[in-house]
Amino acid sequence: MRQRIDVTDEQRQQAWEIYAREPSKHLPDIHKLLGVSASHFARMRQRWGWPSRHAALEANALSKAARNEGGVAGLHKAAEASVNDAARALAQATRVQIDALMDEQRTGRAKDHDKTARRLASYARTLAAARALLEQEGSPLDDSEHHDKPRRSLNELRDELAHHLNRVIAEEEARGCDGILV
Repeated sequence: MRQRIDVTDEQRQQAWEIYAREPSKHLPDIHKLLGVSASHFARMRQRWGWPSRHAALEANALSKAARNEGGVAGLHKAAEASVNDAARALAQATRVQIDALMDEQRTGRAKDHDKTARRLASYARTLAAARALLEQEGSPLDDSEHHDKPRRSLNELRDELAHHLNRVIAEEEARGCDGILV
């Protein structure tokens, strides 16, 4: 038979303060405060209707920014900055992945050219979505970027992708396939 664990309202409020407002504290600190295991705490959070910790910390940061910046305008400004930062990080991570794929292709380490082409197309769509999000927010992607290589135009990227796909099709035809990628 399971032992029932009673948590007082004061303990619950303390746990919430740590959970939502103190990112430096970790979940085991809350488990210790309440005297419960991690799985029991997860069930309690669900019963109490608490959001994920990340969401709770983010909401707290936005409300703090709203207080500091002056109400709703501050909240919008903080949310916009958060979206811009996320879109920039997404674009940068996507570029790193695209560069890694291109390096694999140049060095001949890529074994499955079909899979590489699909991944490259997916990363290109992701990068386009990040750019569109930043343009929608009125923040150009190029503000904080530093590149060692010269930037390529969209037409150059299209030509490179077309060349890559033509090479993949030619390799498939050389292996006896019909050259159609499905």
